[in-house]
Amino acid sequence: MKALNIIYFKFYILFLPLLFLSFNSIELMHSPLQQQSMYLKSQIKKQFFYLEVFGKGSDVEIRLNDIPVCKLKTDSTPTGYGNSSSNVQYYIIPGINTLSIFPLTKKGETTIRLVQFSKGDDTNNESNEETLVEIEIENDDTPIHKKVEFSSNIKRWSWMDTDSITDKKSKEEAITFSKSFYKIMEQNNISEMIAAADPILSNELISKPDLKKEKLVKEWTKGLKMAFTDQDVYDDIDSISIKLIPIANGKLFEVKREDGSFLFRTSDKNEFPVGFKSIIGRKNGVWQFYN
Repeated sequence: MKALNIIYFKFYILFLPLLFLSFNSIELMHSPLQQQSMYLKSQIKKQFFYLEVFGKGSDVEIRLNDIPVCKLKTDSTPTGYGNSSSNVQYYIIPGINTLSIFPLTKKGETTIRLVQFSKGDDTNNESNEETLVEIEIENDDTPIHKKVEFSSNIKRWSWMDTDSITDKKSKEEAITFSKSFYKIMEQNNISEMIAAADPILSNELISKPDLKKEKLVKEWTKGLKMAFTDQDVYDDIDSISIKLIPIANGKLFEVKREDGSFLFRTSDKNEFPVGFKSIIGRKNGVWQFYN
């Protein structure tokens, strides 16, 4: 699916129709919540699990099974309203799942819904959807964790089988991999970039059985060549302080710079910086990117 994906940098927002750039999500601001909800649903096709977040003067971060799926900021918007809808199908696990809400402000109101579509493509038809969890909060400093159980026939996504990487050696390996991949980006080595993202491609192939890997690789190659060019400017990787954020209960790292921005991106010196995925993990001794 070619959905809009959003990357936030310090002074601008860059929109690119590429799966590898960020969460598979759409964020909208400055319109009534009901209109926003209808618009979001009209944009989502064949996504059987997604998260809706509606905020009024609130800032929140949402995690599913300790994986960041949404960060919504409406406290500083002109109207104070905003929402986000994120595809979360790759983060659902068989059995007990944990939905975590972390308020980032002490004011405002937030509504969070985890929704499943059971049939059909018409996401404007409410008979096709089931709200699994709905949480309404008035923000304070207290995280909220809700449990929801899924049957054992949930698909097994690639990140579920990664190693535990909480030890010091794993962190050192993650830093080495991150620096190495950054240089691959500098070299504009598209084939190596795609190889490093193989677990993400595998997930898409699992969710779309009729899709052939050769076709998917061609799509990624075309998209990456459009996004990354020989004219891109990069920062000196040795001058960047890399920050590893443990997620997925110690099975993955979200990789950022010390200032909180993504590591795997071109320099701010570019007129239109572009970036890659930000979550890495290790399986069978090999470090790669995951959803």
